[in-house]
Amino acid sequence: MSIKEEAESLKDKLVQYRRHLHMHPELGFQEYETSKFIQEKLKELGLEPKVWAKTGVTAEIKGEKGDGKTLLIRADMDALPVTEANDVPYKSKNEGVSHACGHDAHVACLLGAAELLVKHKSDFKGKVLLVFQPAEEGPGGAKPMIEEGAIGDPNNPDIDAALALHITALADVGLIGVTDGLLTASADEFYATIKGKGGHGSAPHMAIDPIYIAGQVITGIQGFITRTVDPVDHVVFTWGKVVGGERQNVISETCRLEGTLRTHRREVRKKLKEDIPEFIKTTAKAYGGDAEVEVITGYDVGINDPEINKSIRKAMAQNYSEKAIIEREPIMGAEDFFDFSLEGKIPVSMFWLFAGNKDKGFVHGNHSNYFDFDENALPIGTTILVDAAMDYLNTH
Repeated sequence: MSIKEEAESLKDKLVQYRRHLHMHPELGFQEYETSKFIQEKLKELGLEPKVWAKTGVTAEIKGEKGDGKTLLIRADMDALPVTEANDVPYKSKNEGVSHACGHDAHVACLLGAAELLVKHKSDFKGKVLLVFQPAEEGPGGAKPMIEEGAIGDPNNPDIDAALALHITALADVGLIGVTDGLLTASADEFYATIKGKGGHGSAPHMAIDPIYIAGQVITGIQGFITRTVDPVDHVVFTWGKVVGGERQNVISETCRLEGTLRTHRREVRKKLKEDIPEFIKTTAKAYGGDAEVEVITGYDVGINDPEINKSIRKAMAQNYSEKAIIEREPIMGAEDFFDFSLEGKIPVSMFWLFAGNKDKGFVHGNHSNYFDFDENALPIGTTILVDAAMDYLNTH
C-alpha cells in the first residue's frame, strides 16, 4: 500500500486518539495525562520516549537507509481555557477547558506518522525526532524544551530542520495551505501601570487622572507607530485589557493596561520593544503622572523554508492533487513552533491542514468555543507528515 492508503487504514485509530484527547483537554504545562497517553502509544511502537519541560515528550526514529540529517516533527498538545459549546459525543469533560485550537488533531496526526515512520524505517535515511510540545497557547513550551536539551546544545543543535502542521476549518477538508517565507508574526506582551494622584471626580485639577492618561496612551500609540514605522512593515499593537477605577466619582491612583505587539520583522520588533515603553512613560509624564512598563518577550517571527515546502507540496501532489495546494498569505498570529528555528539558524516549515465542511457545520475559526473539524483531515495530515519527512531526509 502507498503511504496514503496506509494512513487511511489508520483513520479509525486516529479518530479514536483525537476524540480521547478532545474529551480530556489540559492547559499548558498541565498536560500530564496527555503526556502519559502519548508515551504509552510511543512505547507500543517500540520507541523510547523522553520527558522534557514537565510534560513535553520526544522520541527518535532512526532510518535504516543510511546516515543523514535529523528532521524534527512537532505537535503541540495543550488546550485552551475555553468552554466548549458543541454538543458532540466527544465533548470536553474538563469544565472550562477545550481543544478549541485543534491540538488534539496535531497529536493524533503525529502519532499516526510515528507508526508509519517506524514501519518504513528502511525507506529513509537520517533520523526523525518526534516532539510533542506543551503550552503553545502560553506561556510557550518550545523554549523550555530547547533550554532543557531536547534538541541538544542550542549552539550546536542535534536537528537540521523542523516540520509541523496546523489544522483549521477555514477552508474545505482535502486542501492544504503552504506559504514560502514569512508565515506568522512575533508576539510580545506589554504591561503598563499608569500612576496618577487620586481625588474627587468633581475636582480633577486637584488630582492626576491615570485613566485620562491611559486614554491618551491608548489612542496615541497608534499614531506613534504609524508615524515611526515604515508603512510597508506589518505591525499591530492591541490593548486587550484596561483596568482602572473603583467608583464613578473617584479619580483613582492607577490604571493598568495589558497589550500585545505583533510584527513581521525582527528589526522592527526590537526597535518597538524599546520605543513603546519610552512613549508610554513620556506620555504619562506629560500629564503629570508616571508609568511602569514591563515587556515580556514572546514568540519569534515565523519564516517557512522553501526547501521543506518543496517536500510538502510534493507529498500533497503525489498523494492527492497539486490543485489541492493553496498558496497562503502570511498572518499576524504567532506560533512558538518557530522557536525551534533558533532565530533562523535551523530551516523550519509549518503548513495549514484544512478541515472545514459547511454541510457538517465545521466553519468556525480556531479559538472559537464552537471550533470543530472534519476528521477526514486526520489521515491527510498523517500522510503529508510522513511523505514530506521521508522525501526531505532522502533528498537532503
